[in-house]
Parts: sequence; structure tokens; C-alpha cells
Amino acid sequence: MSIHNSNAFHQLRLIIKSKVFWILPFLMVLLFGNISVAQEEPVSGEEVVFKSGDVVINGRLVLPDSAENVPVVIFMGGLYEWGDLHPQRESFIRENLEAVFPPAGIGVLYYDPRGIGESTGRWGRATTTDFAKDARAAIQYLSQRREVDTQRIGLVGMGEDGWVAQIVASDYPDEVKFVASLGTAPFNAYRQLVNEYHSDYICSGETEEVALQKAEQKALSHQNWVSWLPLTKSWRHMNNKRDFDPAPYIKKIEIPALFLFGENDGHVYSEWALQEFSEMYPDSIPSNFTLKTITGANRFFHVVDMCYEYPGEDEPVRLNFSFRFRELFQNWIFKNI
Repeated sequence: MSIHNSNAFHQLRLIIKSKVFWILPFLMVLLFGNISVAQEEPVSGEEVVFKSGDVVINGRLVLPDSAENVPVVIFMGGLYEWGDLHPQRESFIRENLEAVFPPAGIGVLYYDPRGIGESTGRWGRATTTDFAKDARAAIQYLSQRREVDTQRIGLVGMGEDGWVAQIVASDYPDEVKFVASLGTAPFNAYRQLVNEYHSDYICSGETEEVALQKAEQKALSHQNWVSWLPLTKSWRHMNNKRDFDPAPYIKKIEIPALFLFGENDGHVYSEWALQEFSEMYPDSIPSNFTLKTITGANRFFHVVDMCYEYPGEDEPVRLNFSFRFRELFQNWIFKNI
């Protein structure tokens, strides 16, 4: 190659490098900027209404673009103990359900519980059985939709709504493809209340022994009070569930069932939950059950410590969901739907 051609080639390389140097940042901003915007854009869906007895339930159904023989995941949960929708519910649904399943050909339905949001009825006076009737009404509504594959409808319940999902799965196995319980206590309502109060005392600096003693006394006192004077909505709700024990329903579940617990969930200790399953099934856990503890995660499966407190009631906060939770939860549903 001549010196002249060599110099020309070298100059051309410099020009290309210079152009790439200036164009690359622009492309990066354009590419990742669009991804960021896409994540924040709401997924298109439709408002739906269905009846459960005399109660009118309002919900939202998100279907994939090609809506034919679509399997659907029904989500329930994300409430405060007194019945209001938790600010983290919206981001949980958006990031772990809407952003994942409709693009993969799976629909998502979620709804306001009776007496909450746009749904009629009285939340504080409803029993766990009433909420289970509402969940079954959601299944029956989907069964009337021509786009839906009625043989592939799964239930996901978070917190106490996991109990609701378990009731439906045990009583109507032919109508449910799978059931997933997220941060749901496998022990009775009294034990769950002790668990919650115990973590409060631990986070306040009490020793394990003192915290347990105080938690048991407080839980018993509160259950007695709400049975005598169920004056507020949350007290009436506590009274309606105080005798509930999920064990008989769990033992009847024969379809695929996922039970996920957060290592840092102060409402349901993973150690207590796994011990309960060991006592429930002393020989071996049923082959259709999957039990997992998510390291470092709380009840919403955010990666925070056990004593972390969310901001005020109307203040959503951006936190990272556990990668392990998202991976396990999504893959399990893809496998079992």
C-alpha cells in the first residue's frame, strides 16, 4: 500500500471513530430512553364489571394483542389491614403482571374487593368465604368471554387474599389451573396476628422472648375486643376472620400450588410458615406444591430489611423487586398455565 493511500486510510478511520464517538451516546440515550418510557406507559386494558350475588365487582382485564384462547391470571391482594388499597399494589401489578404476561400471550385480571374502590358491598362485614365467592365470580365472568381459554385460568393471592385463592382452588379444582400464594400465612388468623405483633416488638428493640410474650397477649386481647365490640371496619374484619384456619383448604389442594415467602416479611415469617408445612405434612411435602423463601424480600417482595416501613398511605415509593422473586414467580406461572 502506498504512503498516500495509507494516510488516506488512517484519516478515514479517524473520521469514522469521531462519528461513532458522537453518535453512540445519542443512540444509547434514544434506545434506553425509549425503554424507560415504555416501562412507565400504562398497558392498554379494559374496565370490566361482574356480579357476585348482589355485589357489583369492578376490575381491569388486560389481554394480549392476539386475543384467542387466552389463558388468564387473576390477581387478588395488595391491601392494608383495614381494607384500603396499598400504594405498592399498583406498581406490583404493573411490573410483575401487566409488563410480563400479556406480551407473552397471557391475560391478567385484577379487581377491587367488595366495598373497596368502585366495587359495591361492605368490606368490613365480609367473611373469607364471601371473598372466595367474589373470586369464583371472576372465574365465571372470564368463562363467558370468547377470548379466554376457560381451562387455563390461574389464581394469584397476596397476603390474606392467598387464603381466598386457596379456598377456591380446594373447592373448585376443575375451574382453576393453578394457585399461587404470595406471603400468605399457612397458619390460623390468631397465629398470623401474633406474627405481625411479634415483628413490631422486635423492631422496637424487644428481645425474642419478651416480644413473643407481648405479641401473644396483644393478639388474644385484640381478638377478644373485636368479638365484643366490632366497632370499626378493620375490627369487624378481624372478627370475621379470627376463627379462620387455612390448613383444611391447603390439604385439599390437588392442582399445582406455589407458596412464596419473603425472608424479611414481618407479617408472615418464612421460618414459621415452613415449620407449619412441616407439621402439616410430616412425611413429605406434596409433589404439586412448590415452597420457596425469597432472600432479602419483604411482603411485597421488595429488597429491604424486615423493619423497613413504607411512607404514608398515599405515597408510592420506587423500590427494587427481588430479581429471584420475579424469575421464580414468572417461570412457575409460564410452566403451569
